Amino acid sequence: MRPKRNGLGLKRLALLTVAACLGTAVAQRPVTVSGTITNPTAKSGTIVAWAGYFDMSPTGAIAFGEVTADGNFSFDLPGQIRGDVLHPVEAKNICQAGGQDLVMEPRSTTHVLVNTLMAFDTSSTPVLATLASSQDLLQRLSNDKADVGAADALGYYFYVDRAIRIRGSCVSADGLSVTYDVNAAVGWNLLAYTFEEQGGVLTGKIATVRSFPPQLGWVSSVE
Repeated sequence: MRPKRNGLGLKRLALLTVAACLGTAVAQRPVTVSGTITNPTAKSGTIVAWAGYFDMSPTGAIAFGEVTADGNFSFDLPGQIRGDVLHPVEAKNICQAGGQDLVMEPRSTTHVLVNTLMAFDTSSTPVLATLASSQDLLQRLSNDKADVGAADALGYYFYVDRAIRIRGSCVSADGLSVTYDVNAAVGWNLLAYTFEEQGGVLTGKIATVRSFPPQLGWVSSVE
């Protein structure tokens, strides 16, 4: 007599196989952040990736590395982030006004952004480094966070705990009319915030990109 097949066992095996495959698929690799910044002390020190959000608020450090005496650095953003450092992606955080046509799928996604590094040692004040299009832009932003022009751009490392799609436009937290074209996978993604002038009015666009625009680089100043 042939033994009966255990249908429930086969189903469990199939589910376990799918779960294992999904676990492999969503496992995220760390993302390496590297570059060169101004180091006025000519001493090695610590460099910190600073967490921020769509509402432009900073919160604290999420990764640490070493910056050399000549200002070079290379360190990893963690492959997985959990806890209070992740904030919900919500229209009220993205939009200062409008947003009725803003589409976010799913709504339960949480996120963190990195576009700022802090570098310091025990003998100097911090060096602020922003992934900006020019030294001039960094100086202007330090005086007025809304002082951007059509030739400017900003870049962000964008982490989400689940895949998210954001489409639509509204007045953003920095007061500009911004169009969103975000299609981000689980883990780290690249966002480019670019600007253009239309009819004498500056508008912005935030979109996921495969690589940062060529003019983007770490621009630094001493605080």
